[in-house]
Amino acid sequence: MNYYTEAFDGQLDKIEIYQRYPLLKPFVGSDYGRNGPRILLIAESHYLPASSTVHNDSERWYSGSESDLHPQDEKPSVRTRGILNKPYRGWKKRGHAIYRHLESALVKAGLPIHDSVFQQVAFMNAFQRPAKEGDSIKHTKQDVEVASETINQVTEALQPDHIVFVSTKAKRTVGKHLNQSYAGFHHPACPWWNRKQDGVSSKQRFINHISSHWNARGAA
Repeated sequence: MNYYTEAFDGQLDKIEIYQRYPLLKPFVGSDYGRNGPRILLIAESHYLPASSTVHNDSERWYSGSESDLHPQDEKPSVRTRGILNKPYRGWKKRGHAIYRHLESALVKAGLPIHDSVFQQVAFMNAFQRPAKEGDSIKHTKQDVEVASETINQVTEALQPDHIVFVSTKAKRTVGKHLNQSYAGFHHPACPWWNRKQDGVSSKQRFINHISSHWNARGAA
């Protein structure tokens, strides 16, 4: 069963990076904008196995294509829709902690579970070049340029009411180049997600932020 829609692909498919790497296309929930505001969540990047080298050089990556990726070892790691397309509590892998934590926070913010909480929102990564497994991306100027251009084109296609970064690195490096306002929180898989600042954790700030917008629309 698919918890996402392809209704926006006509526009998304025109974006250059998605022409090279269609697997990177955002996950757009099948109920996106139906039960509440359109929320676009932006994380940091995908990850490729430690043995992978195809993504080590940014110029090589952006001039390459999906055909350069190993079908079993690399393609599943960057298939955004495949990773997000799981039923409630469907993320068991250690590396998928971000989705478990986001899912829990979205439920606490008031989003309906149905079969999948993520079918209510859209999700993408800011950086269009994967990082090495277990590490944060060492971004280049080109990474930031491609990320900014891609996000601006995605927002034009998806017309989100709210953009929410769940990566401080992505927010600080890319946010200032966006055409739409946004909010930003720490990465759900990092210690700062649960660490309190001024008495409130980033997780709770995220929940409060999403809840205030979701409930403002009188979501079902």
